[in-house]
Amino acid sequence: MTATAHALVGGAIAASSIHPAIGLPLAAASHPILDMIPHWDLGVGWRRKNKLTLFVESALDLIVGILLAYFIFGRSVNPYYFLACIFFSEIWDFLMMPYLLFKWNFPPFSTAYKWQHKIQSNIKLPWGILTQVISVTGVVFALRFIH
Repeated sequence: MTATAHALVGGAIAASSIHPAIGLPLAAASHPILDMIPHWDLGVGWRRKNKLTLFVESALDLIVGILLAYFIFGRSVNPYYFLACIFFSEIWDFLMMPYLLFKWNFPPFSTAYKWQHKIQSNIKLPWGILTQVISVTGVVFALRFIH
């Protein structure tokens, strides 16, 4: 999934679960679960991309996600907890980026890459964005219903 999708789910978790002992592990667990859903993201075809392009695309995706999550969920949540939930929802990709950008082929970076590579379920545009919108919307509504 895009970093935006993961950030939105992390922000929704922060807004729905006040206690960090529940929210932070839930945010971390949400990432691999969401990545199992067929989706498209900016990392597709990363081997053919210039590393600077990959980094800039990923950073912009993350920034957009944090800003959207803040405007939708973050204004009523402790900002440190809000950012921590987003960080935990993105941690798997953060661990994988040194492998992609710098070819750091050793743990934890290679492990994160190999594990995520096994669970990823990628599909082409536009369906891969549509599945993200539906998935993230479903998670947000489920969290709102539970909360």
